Amino acid sequence: MSNSWAPNETASEIYLDKIWLQSNILENIPYGVELTLFFMCFMALLQNMDRYNFKRQIFLLVFITIIFGLGTVFMITNSLLTQQAFIENRNFPGGPGAYLNAMFSDTVGLTSSVSWVVSNWLLDIFLVWRFLVFYSEFRKSWLVAPLLAAPCIMVMASITIGIVVLKDMANFNDSADSTPFVVANLTLSYYVISLAANILVSLLIAGRLLVYRRRILAVLGVPHASLYANIATIVVESAVLYSAFAITFLVTFGLGVEVADFFLNYVNSIQAICSYLIIYRVAKGQAWTEETSTKMKNKEEKGFRIGTTASIHFAHNSSADVTDSTLTSSKHTEGFMV
Repeated sequence: MSNSWAPNETASEIYLDKIWLQSNILENIPYGVELTLFFMCFMALLQNMDRYNFKRQIFLLVFITIIFGLGTVFMITNSLLTQQAFIENRNFPGGPGAYLNAMFSDTVGLTSSVSWVVSNWLLDIFLVWRFLVFYSEFRKSWLVAPLLAAPCIMVMASITIGIVVLKDMANFNDSADSTPFVVANLTLSYYVISLAANILVSLLIAGRLLVYRRRILAVLGVPHASLYANIATIVVESAVLYSAFAITFLVTFGLGVEVADFFLNYVNSIQAICSYLIIYRVAKGQAWTEETSTKMKNKEEKGFRIGTTASIHFAHNSSADVTDSTLTSSKHTEGFMV
């Protein structure tokens, strides 16, 4: 059924308008989550600051402030673009969707892209830093070189290609081809490398936690595995949520589906949310640190010695002494758990 009040645009142009408008409206939801987590992290870092962790806490406070600031700039510039497209220049040939593509590299559009890309770089570097924390005990091992090389090279390549993408977008200024989808091959390379680095680091962190979870469960049981190696911890610490969301975006972007525009606005917010969740755990003292692996190893060795001693004690006791042996073993175990 035709609509006499519909704009003079094709069905595909109207569909593109819908995608842009709805994505810009709904991106307020993840930004609201970002805002909440930012204040939670900020307060947690201040409240748990002491002379031993002062430098780390200050560094993380500066980091989350920069990330939140870049996210806010992205939100403001996106809102301005939407306002210009749907209100101030509503009669632009091809509609608001065409306007957004044409003006993607003007001052407002380029500022939006720069804030998005720079934030992406910083969040990639943060995840690599967490990876280094998880594998800190390999510093003196021959494994350190191959472990560090892949994610670091990928992040450096991502930064390099990102600079080229932003430069090419700026060169399309005031043309109908300023959208990042114009330099599709280069932009796709940037997203692929950035995503690959995140997936690789996420898998390595998740694998590390799963190995420790198995070892801790075998030696110490569920209570000791719950803090550093439960399923929720693995999901948060490895930023699996971002990797899953980014893959969805990358597939739609690579296929040239219009709905990729919808996911584009959320990729950075989801990545920031994952980082805030990790930082909140760090601030609360619940995250994996460089000392965690050493503590876990000591607990494993202690738990193994206690288990071995208890086993030998039971084996040589008579049935009359079983009660005393049980009490002795329980006291040892109770003292260890405290």
